[in-house]
Amino acid sequence: MPVPLSEIDAVYTWVDGTRPDYLAQLGRFAQDSRDLNPERFRDAYDCLRHSLRSLERHAPWVRRVFLFTCRPHIPDWLRRDHPRLRVVHHDEVGAPAGVLPTFNSNVIESLLHLLPGLSDRFLYFNDDYFLGEDLAPGDFFAPDGRMKVFGTLCGEHFRSRVKEHQLLSLGLLEHGPILVDRAEWAAMLDAAPAETAALRTHRFRQPDDLRTDRLYRWHLLTRCRDRAVAEPCWRYLRHAVFHKIKPGPAARQRAQLDRIARRAPRFFCLNDDLGFPADPAVVAEVRAFLARMFPQPSSFELAAPS
Repeated sequence: MPVPLSEIDAVYTWVDGTRPDYLAQLGRFAQDSRDLNPERFRDAYDCLRHSLRSLERHAPWVRRVFLFTCRPHIPDWLRRDHPRLRVVHHDEVGAPAGVLPTFNSNVIESLLHLLPGLSDRFLYFNDDYFLGEDLAPGDFFAPDGRMKVFGTLCGEHFRSRVKEHQLLSLGLLEHGPILVDRAEWAAMLDAAPAETAALRTHRFRQPDDLRTDRLYRWHLLTRCRDRAVAEPCWRYLRHAVFHKIKPGPAARQRAQLDRIARRAPRFFCLNDDLGFPADPAVVAEVRAFLARMFPQPSSFELAAPS
């Protein structure tokens, strides 16, 4: 049966891509221009702030929020003394020697289960995931108590579909919060020691990366059928939107975002695909949309100067 409300935390991964020290370190380790792709580390749209607003507004039952980030990164607007907030830096979880520093989100995700004090089951968010309507813990469970596994299209039958590069993209299905069973996340990695070790040698994302989110779906639906069940993709897409922020006229971006606002989906993702340099007019449209959707500051934010 679903765990009690008080026992589900949320975990966000985030870095401050504006810090000169981070950019300098990035430059020292980068091998080519792909490693410097700003879409991987910038938060030009103030996504994290507004995602937390959406979480507090639509899932107030979440026990605590963990921000998993690079030392010493902390958003300047974040209220560090919030009783339900834990900031955990990458070097605090006992990562294997040689793994850090890493600029690879796939590697960072392979460490999630190591966060100290984390609940046995938790919601994993990227900072560009948002909630558009009220969410209950039961939305992640089937009537018989099994965990729903979102983001599948028969992919659970193909172990080969757990790498970064795939011929068929399932972005429409895969970009949304995941309910993670901490013990099963660890068991999944323990069952793939060679792939996990190889992944953790990659400081930057590359095509042969192990994708832990994809492996987790496969693991649950092949090895934990008594505790997990696939949520049909057609049912999931009734409540989810995956939006790529692309170059183009700002008016077109505004129209696309207005459609999301009218629909108010349960889950939506604003995926940065704007390139470099980012068009300031498009950035302004996205920021204005988020401010309209989530105007009320969350309790995780410092009070605005008077």
